[in-house]
Amino acid sequence: MGLSGYAVDAIGREHAYRPIKGDVLFVGRQATYFTPTELTEKLRSHGNVVDPSAIEIDRTTVNRIPGYGQTVTDRSIFRALGVDSVRALDTSPYEGAEIVHNLNEPIPDSLRENADFIVDGSTLDNVFDPAMAVRNLAAMLKPGGRVLMINAWSPRDGSYALCSPAWYFDFFVSNGFADCKTYVCVSAGSRANAYWLDPAFMRTAEARIRVPLLACWWRIPAVLVLAEKAGEPSSPLVSPTQAHYRSEREWGRYLDNLAAIERSTRPHLARSIGHMLLRTRSPRSNGFVWIDGSYNAKPLGRSLDPAVRVVRRLRSAVRSMASAAS
Repeated sequence: MGLSGYAVDAIGREHAYRPIKGDVLFVGRQATYFTPTELTEKLRSHGNVVDPSAIEIDRTTVNRIPGYGQTVTDRSIFRALGVDSVRALDTSPYEGAEIVHNLNEPIPDSLRENADFIVDGSTLDNVFDPAMAVRNLAAMLKPGGRVLMINAWSPRDGSYALCSPAWYFDFFVSNGFADCKTYVCVSAGSRANAYWLDPAFMRTAEARIRVPLLACWWRIPAVLVLAEKAGEPSSPLVSPTQAHYRSEREWGRYLDNLAAIERSTRPHLARSIGHMLLRTRSPRSNGFVWIDGSYNAKPLGRSLDPAVRVVRRLRSAVRSMASAAS
């Protein structure tokens, strides 16, 4: 497991929006690929006060990808932001996890509502029962707590289980979470694009018959989710019904819960590097909004890069000439 730049940027922006305090829990020890200087600069770039003296070099991670030099520990990310209580949960004591529990099984009462912020850096795509795992993560959050999850959405990287963006979003909406930001992050060479699952789409008539879809199958996309638990005491968790099969009664509860998320003022937590990837503007994509390099939401309907528009016009002209010649 490892934390990418997307994860650290999301943590930095979330901390700037609402400071992370209390008890932080990693689900599995996380490898990082940042030097102390790189981590400090990345967190400060989002307006945070950073304590470089709290950053430590990772000397215990097993099977790290080579070539990154002296990188920092996962807990350094939060300790540099002033958070002292940082632990890890894993299915074994592997790499020094303080809490040992198999997330395929229900958590004991001692783990309920014991974390203010949880980081899952590729756990749900590595367990047999991701539904039980996400229920456990939700149950471990204190009221008002937050969970950040980054998991694969492609079979090309050997994932054990794959869950769609709507799968995550529907779970948190159905369980009355105060907010849920859901993104698909797609890398392509030096470019990386972020696409936000628009909550407004989820209440449309189209959402009742079409699953939110992003045309990116030829890439290796990942899903990034930040969900905030409601501040009141938890109710029993429910399993959502997919939109196609949801009853009118279920839709009523779903839309009531969705309204709170639509009112959210939380800034976007993921951004794109470079212009919008061409084929994600496919008519087959629906329900997503492109997030540009400045964390602003832009429509998928057209490219916002003039150079790309020129290329598309040239391609169209070439196709027309070839058709006329034939």
